[in-house]
Amino acid sequence: MLLGIFFASGSVISIANMKVAWSGILLVAAILVPVMFAVSGIGAWLVYAFANPSWINYLVGLPWVYLSLFIVAMLLSFKLA
Repeated sequence: MLLGIFFASGSVISIANMKVAWSGILLVAAILVPVMFAVSGIGAWLVYAFANPSWINYLVGLPWVYLSLFIVAMLLSFKLA
């Protein structure tokens, strides 16, 4: 979660300097990075405690997939800006 907060804060600064039309969407996506890590961690804990543990792999991988897609969107935005 700390990695997500660190990454999101740096991304918010970079997005503030962008002149692309979708910078607002990128700002929301940057703020959701640490939220995804927190929700995934809590969800994996709850699934492990109350449900089928086979879903834990998906819950742990979800924020990393989101972070990867966000990085790709940021790189494309830098290229297009």
